[in-house]
Amino acid sequence: MFPGLQFSRHATRRMVGRHISPAEVEEAWTSRDATYAVLGPKAGRRLVILGTTASGRRLKVVVLARDERFVVTVADREGGIA
Repeated sequence: MFPGLQFSRHATRRMVGRHISPAEVEEAWTSRDATYAVLGPKAGRRLVILGTTASGRRLKVVVLARDERFVVTVADREGGIA
């Protein structure tokens, strides 16, 4: 989809369902407000990137810890997600 990032099938489905474009994910990924490790069963394997697009859309982008360019899932932060 987007040349700089790779998207899992799950991420692609979520982006379509949530009307999030690959360009918005790239913007949020690049302009990250914060990055933290996932706790629980996925600890050490996933990172959460919180970012904001130029239009002000606040996204949560979950990536692999070993390859931050591989997007696992994406969501709006306004949807009740930190």
